[in-house]
Amino acid sequence: MVLIGVSREGLLLMKELKRMRILFVVATFILLCGCNSGWKGMKTVDASNLEPNGYPALSGKTKVDPPSLVPGQEHEKINVDDPRYIIQPGDQLSVKFFFNPELNEEDLVVRPDGHISLQLVHEVKAADLTPIQLKSILEEKYVGQLKNPEIAVIVRSVREPYRIYVDGEVKTPGEYEMVGSLSVLQAIARAGGMKEDTAKKGDVKVIREDQDGQRFVINVDLDRALNGGDLSQDIRLLPSDMVYVPRSFW
Repeated sequence: MVLIGVSREGLLLMKELKRMRILFVVATFILLCGCNSGWKGMKTVDASNLEPNGYPALSGKTKVDPPSLVPGQEHEKINVDDPRYIIQPGDQLSVKFFFNPELNEEDLVVRPDGHISLQLVHEVKAADLTPIQLKSILEEKYVGQLKNPEIAVIVRSVREPYRIYVDGEVKTPGEYEMVGSLSVLQAIARAGGMKEDTAKKGDVKVIREDQDGQRFVINVDLDRALNGGDLSQDIRLLPSDMVYVPRSFW
C-alpha cells in the first residue's frame, strides 16, 4: 500500500501510535498471564506444530504465505557478485537459469525457516548464505536434472529492521529492533537472558498476529530446546512478535 499526501511527520506519528498499541497489548497480555486462564481465550498452538511459514496449519484452506515486503521498505538491489551480504528470511530473491528460462523464479521470498521452494529440487536452504554460495549449491543440486545448470542468484530487496517485544522473567525486558532472522532464544539473549531462579523455561509464550489480524499464542518449551536438543521449539520470530517468559512459582 502506498500512502499519498502523508507527510514524514504524519508517517512517524502513525508508526508511534502502532508501537504504543502493541505495547498496550503486551501489557494486557502480561496481566492476563497472571490469571489462571486469561490468555487461554486466545487460540494456542505448540511450536512444533507450526507450518514452515510460521503460522498454524489451516484446515481446508490455502496455506498462508510469509509476510510480503511492503513497497517503499526495500533497500537497493544487491548484486549477486557482492560477497558481503548474507541472505536472511524475508529477503526477496530472483533465481535465473541461463539455459532453462522456464525455471526462472522472479519473486522468491525466503521463508521464516530460511528455505525457498524451487522446481525439480523442491526445498533449499537460502538463509545464512551469500548469493554466490547459494548459486553454487543450486548448480550442484541441478546437475542431475539439467544438462548445463548455469544459475544466477540476485537479491532483489531485503527486509528493513523490525521490532519485537520481550517481557516477563528476563533481565532487560523491552522493545528491540532486529534485522534478519531471529529465534526465541536469540531474542531472549538480546534481553539479557532469562532469570535463572524465576523463569519458567518450559512455558514461554509467543504472541503473533495472523494475516487476518487475529492474535494467537505459540507455546514454546525452551527446556526441550536447551536440554533435549529439540530445536523445533526455538522458533524463528516474525515482525512485531511478543515473547513472554512467565514466572515459575516452584
